[in-house]
Amino acid sequence: MEAGTTHQSPRNRDDRNLDRKIRTVRIVILAVVLFVWTDAAGKWFIPAGQSVPGLFLALEWVLCLGSAAILFFLTHKPERNAFKWTFSILYFLAFIVLLIICGFYRYQADGAIGYKISTSFMPLAGILIEIYHPRFIKWYGNTLQKVFKLDGIRNVTFFIGMLAFYAAVILLGIGMYRIPGCMKEYSRDIVQFVTEGKINHNTDHAEPRRQYNRIFNDMNDVQLASARKNGVSGMESREDMESCRRLREIESCEFYNIQPLTHSSPYLVPKAARLLEDMGRAFQDSLFNRGYNRNHRFTVTSVLRTAQDIKKLQKTNVNSSTNSCHCYGTTFDISYRTFQTPQRGRKASVDKMSQILMEVVYDMRKQDRCYVKFEKQQTCLHITVR
Repeated sequence: MEAGTTHQSPRNRDDRNLDRKIRTVRIVILAVVLFVWTDAAGKWFIPAGQSVPGLFLALEWVLCLGSAAILFFLTHKPERNAFKWTFSILYFLAFIVLLIICGFYRYQADGAIGYKISTSFMPLAGILIEIYHPRFIKWYGNTLQKVFKLDGIRNVTFFIGMLAFYAAVILLGIGMYRIPGCMKEYSRDIVQFVTEGKINHNTDHAEPRRQYNRIFNDMNDVQLASARKNGVSGMESREDMESCRRLREIESCEFYNIQPLTHSSPYLVPKAARLLEDMGRAFQDSLFNRGYNRNHRFTVTSVLRTAQDIKKLQKTNVNSSTNSCHCYGTTFDISYRTFQTPQRGRKASVDKMSQILMEVVYDMRKQDRCYVKFEKQQTCLHITVR
């Protein structure tokens, strides 16, 4: 054997491989725990009808996995707790700076506010787990031994007690996922507080007195001309709508609610869909600026009608026209008596919401974005995009 050369025994190599595998498993487990925490807490703030893109969740997983690996070595290599906390806090600050540089906080989505909060504090959660989890397990094991008077850890009672603790942790994680959206009412308010530095202290005030039944009097021939100009034609059935590339399907969302449609289908041309969404957003902003919870929604009662829908409608309504503006995907009806109110926060009365809706539609009409007809019998506003 040459001088200065050493050979590792197979047993030492096996021990090192085993240690490496154990470290990898512990890092992955820590990453999973951190991801569950950030993902579940993030979902608490997502408004109904919204979701977070899969690419965003993939980024969350990468951040959790990277943080788990770094925190594992930062909390195990130094022997003194002072060094562990110092290095970990420095990493936490560097992590926040990295998120700022990468534009993580500039991601524009109200539903992502929960993820921004939970991800920001995710390294702190990892630090607490890595530093205090071994101590807690040791204390918990000693407590089990004292309570049940066990001679050692190789006991069925001790095993069940430890298993019960981790089962409780798993059930807690499941419970966090069982209440998604529980904080959705506050997501927009938090966004406003973060971006504007203030919360809603607005107070209500009287609305302008206008005779909207006379103002909203754009006749059918005017609306029909605009519908023909901006819309589509020849929609005989729902299959025609679904195959038409010029139409966009709309759904109940954070800005408005669509009631169950029996004589129309939820399709509009993009221009009309944008108008509807802008009305919903302006409706909520107006209520918010008067001190009410932002998350009130008006109700859409009719959208696009096909030839089959009109034939079906004429069986119960002989006054329905075969050449309605609703046939072109440019027109929708909004009820001025039916609204959805949030479960939390200050709620507006039906009369107040009706006044706000009228004012929003009045402003859109004044901007030459639409024609409006006040329908007294149907208690709705018949709106066609311009």
